[in-house]
Amino acid sequence: MLKAHVKSRKSLGLAAVLTLAIIIMSATGLAQNQQFEEIVLKLQVSKLADGDIMAQYDGRDIFLPLIEIFNFLEINIVPDIEKGVFAGQYVTSDNKFRIDLPEGKAKCFGKTVFLPDSAFHLTPTDLFLRIDMFESIFRLKMHFNFSTLSVYMPLNKEFPAYQKLLRKAAHENLLDEEVASRDILEIPYRRDNLKAGVADWMLSASPYGGGGHYFNAGLGGMLIGGDLSLTGSANSITGFEADQIRYRWHYYFIDNEYLTQAELGDVNTGGSLTRSMEGVMLTNRPQVQRKYFQTVKISGHAGEGWEVELYVNNRLTDFAYADENGDYTFLVDTHYGSSRINIKMYAPNGEVRTNEEFIRVPYNLIPGNKLEYTIVAGASTVHRVQRKYAQAMGYYGIFNGLTVGACSEFPIDVDDGEKPTYAGEVTFQPFGTVLLGGTYSPDNLAEGSINYNRPSILTVNLKYTKYYENLFRNRLGKLNEITLSISSPLKLKRRYFGPRFRLSAGEYPDYRSINMNYGFKLPLYRLNATYMGACRISKYLNRSDSKISSQLFVSTQFLRWLRPQFKINYEHDINRVATYAVYLHKRVFKKGQLTFSFERNTISGVNRVMLSFNIFNGFANFTSRVNFSGDQTVVTQMQRGSVRFDQLAGNFRFDRRNGLGRGSAVIWPFLDENYNGRMDNGEELLKELKANIGGARGIRSRRNGLYYYDGLRPYDDYIIRVDEFSLDNPMLRPAHENFRITINPNTITSINVPIVTAGEVSGKVERLIPEGKTGVGGIKLKVENESTGKVTSITTFNDGGYFYLGLVPGMYRAYLDTEQLKRYGYRSEPSEISFQVKTVEGGDSIEAINFTIIPE
Repeated sequence: MLKAHVKSRKSLGLAAVLTLAIIIMSATGLAQNQQFEEIVLKLQVSKLADGDIMAQYDGRDIFLPLIEIFNFLEINIVPDIEKGVFAGQYVTSDNKFRIDLPEGKAKCFGKTVFLPDSAFHLTPTDLFLRIDMFESIFRLKMHFNFSTLSVYMPLNKEFPAYQKLLRKAAHENLLDEEVASRDILEIPYRRDNLKAGVADWMLSASPYGGGGHYFNAGLGGMLIGGDLSLTGSANSITGFEADQIRYRWHYYFIDNEYLTQAELGDVNTGGSLTRSMEGVMLTNRPQVQRKYFQTVKISGHAGEGWEVELYVNNRLTDFAYADENGDYTFLVDTHYGSSRINIKMYAPNGEVRTNEEFIRVPYNLIPGNKLEYTIVAGASTVHRVQRKYAQAMGYYGIFNGLTVGACSEFPIDVDDGEKPTYAGEVTFQPFGTVLLGGTYSPDNLAEGSINYNRPSILTVNLKYTKYYENLFRNRLGKLNEITLSISSPLKLKRRYFGPRFRLSAGEYPDYRSINMNYGFKLPLYRLNATYMGACRISKYLNRSDSKISSQLFVSTQFLRWLRPQFKINYEHDINRVATYAVYLHKRVFKKGQLTFSFERNTISGVNRVMLSFNIFNGFANFTSRVNFSGDQTVVTQMQRGSVRFDQLAGNFRFDRRNGLGRGSAVIWPFLDENYNGRMDNGEELLKELKANIGGARGIRSRRNGLYYYDGLRPYDDYIIRVDEFSLDNPMLRPAHENFRITINPNTITSINVPIVTAGEVSGKVERLIPEGKTGVGGIKLKVENESTGKVTSITTFNDGGYFYLGLVPGMYRAYLDTEQLKRYGYRSEPSEISFQVKTVEGGDSIEAINFTIIPE
């Protein structure tokens, strides 16, 4: 029987009893001699649960208990049977409902429904609504089957009870992930002194009506433990240009906080005195951009017994139950960028609350008490003259919200009066939404900025820069500049409008200029319109110019197979449409796209027609384009792609995406027969195994059948999560659930994944009875791997026996579910059993892991 969870009153005052009697008598229509009979019905809710409820039957209609059903669905309801009023929140917290029997009205979803006396039956413990009223009031359609005495209710996934089941499953998955994350095998980092890697290429040709043909190439590999990249270009007009060759050799010092990187070749210094040079650089900056910033405590008050979930960027990261005071506390790791923190609270009565906040960590903030430095020396081209410089810079995090820095640049071997340049910087975050910045460089510039960022609401940037006369850095002679930008992902009725505005004003010795850009989106039914406006004002000594233009871009979604787009440019200073255009896009051959565009310039009277065909495959990206403009026709073709060399497998892999500077990996799963973690001669390759590497999509090679993963960040640590279910043989298991490896750039990193033959465990759970022992079904047995902490749950059969195949070699302990035993009033004898799964051919078999449960 489903429980109503309504507080019973042992005694009622005489007035309350009389009032209740009057309501019941009038509400149930006793004047009409309406008789009710109690019957037991089975309530069936799809994908949720079944249970018995007590219903009322008047000989014609079925009346179902509102309080009992809502408590079963965990829908918030506050009954006042004495007054005949029932109120609460139906499914969502913003959807209030109220049933008022004296007034004969019910309200839900903002709609009022009239309740005649024949539509309900009130008892001292519950309100029984005629079955059709559940649909009229709550849109809850029920189906009554008289032959089976059952009521079927279709599932609403927003039912709190169903959401609770989903939360329970999510919590179990989270705990499983935490346990699985402990089983990580660290693969030692391997340096390569000489290893071929990747080549990017791009070929552009103009066979008709165009200029020359162009070719760009980039080569990458590993040399003397570091990564090496070379880039160059050539064309049919000037040939190969040696001065356009660029090279860079980069070395990463692992686990060294004092020196992390060394570079030789083309380097970029960064900082307020940034300059590109050909030289050498030493730094202790992190090789991989910092992710973690600090751990913060988030606490609040929910209510005693409330369930609280913590979501970071829409991902469940933790959960807890409020303590006896109704308080909760979480420790949250914050990362660079914006983190969206959601606290979801669920009350025992179905009430739901949500708190949301944003934690923002700018990338130019350094954690407190951390120092970063960079030293550079080399040559840079200034005013087409090569000059030598040395630079040094350092940044220090005074505390987590304040970073200061200093930069200096020294010209080397100059005779034209260029002096050293110095700069000081400060970045301060007084609170989460505001960031202040400032830079001062004597005889160079002074700059101040303020940034306000409220994610998903508003972003404002304001920056002012004053330039000083400097022949070597201020080439344009600019005096000062101010910029202001405002943007907002404005959302109205589930539609994003995204208004934005940018103003830039600059002052020069002879004139001033003001540029404004503004725009917004206008989402309509199957139409998406984007407006962009521009205003430019230039003021000279004796005159001023201004120009205002608008552009409207409209894309349609009326046709699935063809989505035309339209563009109109309007010049306000001449009050006419300057250009209009139409674009047609069509996907062809699954991997190709055909584009046709027509553009008319009404001022010059020139029409421009373009036909473009793009096709991409695993080899390269091919684009052919024909342009007709006036009496001129131009045909161009472009191909681009990359090729990677797998030195271990001895094969080449082609890709349409660039690979220079990125990493690749290949999984080598093998049957580790001797369980030594190494792939020995004669051990079988299991090519069907799949894995997940940082979200990268694995591509199976047609040549060797192995899975390759491309586009990985260089020198970053990746967790390889093995998909054990992709193995064809159920007796095989990965030796570890996860592997951690550092990826080298430009080359293919081979990852050996040992697979072992799993062992099996079996036994029986029995219960003491006067006649002896009998097997007990449905008992949960836990088997825990002592080295990883992974827990496998096994349920006994009807006779008490159990069997499980899938334990990798190692030490284990088995025990019965203590919560289940406590709920039934039993204890286990013995409390736990330890055993070892050994490495044997065909897999180990552990038998007679038996338990007896005894009443406490």
